[in-house]
Amino acid sequence: MDLNIIHKEDCLDGLRKLPDECIDLIFTSPPYAERRKSVYGGVHHTEYVDWFMVISAELKRVLKPTAHFL
Repeated sequence: MDLNIIHKEDCLDGLRKLPDECIDLIFTSPPYAERRKSVYGGVHHTEYVDWFMVISAELKRVLKPTAHFL
């Protein structure tokens, strides 16, 4: 992935393009319950954890062992 370029795409699609353990820092604001319905495709609260676990697995995969996740 090129540096200093903004990539506008689904975060899961973008994460899947990255190699393992290549990121030093992930700074994120996960989708909170009040925004899920209108912004995140209507993920129901009973499905939210499963939905976010898929993304979390990719976040963990791309983080270096000494990385930080905020």
